Amino acid sequence: MDVSLVTAAWEGIKFAKDALRAALDYKIEVEAKDKIIAALDKLGSTQDDLFSVRENLFRLQEENERLRQQLKERDDWEAQKACYKLEETSGGAVVYASTQKDVAKHYACPSCYTKDTVQILQDRGVVSGIFDCPGCKATYYIKPRQHFKTERFPREPRRF
Repeated sequence: MDVSLVTAAWEGIKFAKDALRAALDYKIEVEAKDKIIAALDKLGSTQDDLFSVRENLFRLQEENERLRQQLKERDDWEAQKACYKLEETSGGAVVYASTQKDVAKHYACPSCYTKDTVQILQDRGVVSGIFDCPGCKATYYIKPRQHFKTERFPREPRRF
């Protein structure tokens, strides 16, 4: 049922009600007046019922739109979620890794992922292989830790 249909019915009933009132204003016999008053009462209650139907229709249309939006958000999340799989990195962290072929390989925070959001982990660029989550500020060892050999140069003896 469309709001315009309800509105048209409302206007039709209002017109009939006004027409009956106009007829009532003419001086006609008492018996006809009683019938017209009864008809006006019924039209008034019908008009009230129609108004109630219009309000319910409007409320249902709003609820329908809200549910459609929620469904779209859920479907969008499911599509995004399908682009990731849980894996253990070479650094030992268990995170979500991207599986899309046309997107650069990246990792997503598992904590934020459970909250229905994807936060791409950012490489600190340090030798420890740590990546940070910009959302929850967690750290993950994604790359293996690098060990550097440092050669110690013998000190020259001090001369006094």
